[in-house]
Amino acid sequence: MKPKSVFVFLVVLAALRCGWVALQPIAPQEAYFWMCSERMAPAFFDGPAGTASWVRAFDFFGFPALAAARISWPILALAAGGLAWLLARNIYDRAVAAWVVVVLNALPVFNTNAMTVGPAMPSLVFVLAGVWMARLAWDGRGIFWGASGVCFALATGFCYEAVLVPAGLVAVLLAFPRHRDKSDFAGLALVVFLVVLALWGPMAWNASLEWIPVVGGTLRTAWAFRPAGFAERLWDFLRVFSVPAGLFLLVGFGWMVREARQHVRPRFLLAVCGPAWLWWLYCALRGEAGGSAVFLGVVPAVIFLLAEGRKFSWAASAASFVVIIALLASGVALWKEARGRVGWSVLAREFQSSEREIPAGDKKGVLIAESPDLAAVLGYHPGGGRRAVSPLVFIPESPNISSQFGLWPSYADFVGSPKIADEYFTEQKGINPFIGCSALFLGAELPQTIKGAFSSVSPLRRIRLPDGRTFTIFLCRDYQTLPL
Repeated sequence: MKPKSVFVFLVVLAALRCGWVALQPIAPQEAYFWMCSERMAPAFFDGPAGTASWVRAFDFFGFPALAAARISWPILALAAGGLAWLLARNIYDRAVAAWVVVVLNALPVFNTNAMTVGPAMPSLVFVLAGVWMARLAWDGRGIFWGASGVCFALATGFCYEAVLVPAGLVAVLLAFPRHRDKSDFAGLALVVFLVVLALWGPMAWNASLEWIPVVGGTLRTAWAFRPAGFAERLWDFLRVFSVPAGLFLLVGFGWMVREARQHVRPRFLLAVCGPAWLWWLYCALRGEAGGSAVFLGVVPAVIFLLAEGRKFSWAASAASFVVIIALLASGVALWKEARGRVGWSVLAREFQSSEREIPAGDKKGVLIAESPDLAAVLGYHPGGGRRAVSPLVFIPESPNISSQFGLWPSYADFVGSPKIADEYFTEQKGINPFIGCSALFLGAELPQTIKGAFSSVSPLRRIRLPDGRTFTIFLCRDYQTLPL
């Protein structure tokens, strides 16, 4: 395909995706990022503040924040496709670049991330832009090192794993002197400085929380591998890429490692995606998810696989088969996601209507959901995305800080009071404004903290979703948390 044809192809896809997004209800992940944008911080439990800042930027310019942000994700997918084409054309030729665009836009993981607000797509866009500019600098135009560093810094502002890409580039340039000159040292130093600067704020925020959001376990548990968990993570990989594409990518990565010993172009591509894929392998061996890292390294792997695979007579047929299966898998994934979103909107409507069933004499004020995802989507819907001082829906109180809701105001918090401290209990100045309130709790099961915190708890309504899940709304009366 000629450049004009590629551009038209990407624009048509972006238009179709925008239409799909406009017809779909809000997903819990999207509602969560909207809530984060209402309470900006250097970082959040899910990662840096880039996604929340992106959503907040639309509100700053007068647009409906989340609605406008959702439409921008298909535009980011268009940009990712264009940058993948530029990178593949620079390294190989237009034929490979055209196939890369087709394969990339067929993958289920790309399509789902292109139509759901999250850090994956913007981080991919900035990573591809940084890699493309680094390639131009690699070819002798050192002025592009600065622009590459800015793009990598922006990528790490959305996803911590994005730092693995410039780390790989720096490592390969330092390891192979014949691929660089003296001017590259200053460029590499600038890239490293800008990335470290972008990570400074999020790392300071994580340090203030004793690294709870980013460190799971200790140095001893860091090497506790789980074979059963690896099998599950491997299946997740094959599922999000589609089984044929996933298998080809795994074979292609091993092939790339072999070819990188002798050829420059595979070495550059391995430097870009190698650390990210190795990080995914490490996470998979521990039974943990590492999808963000492998997603950032998918384009270089696809470029190499298509470029080397065309040496075989069956390559075109194999690529066509992979694209067809990937498209079918994308359709199934989007259908399942759309069905799940309908379920969330049903819960939101039922939850809102149940508020009217709280007895008129009760003191109202607390809405509780069993999980952060459920709390996010329910918290967004009552106000339709209006600005809120605190989350409209809380999660059950817990001694563990396991999500961003643990740092936001809660119905279990105590606030200052002019009350004079007792001689023995000096903490009595703290009061809880929700004592005596009634609440609604929504969940599949009733936690013990809810049973113990209210004088009486009774089921109010049971809701069955289209996917078979069942939730119950409980009426919780007379909140009785003891004062400090």
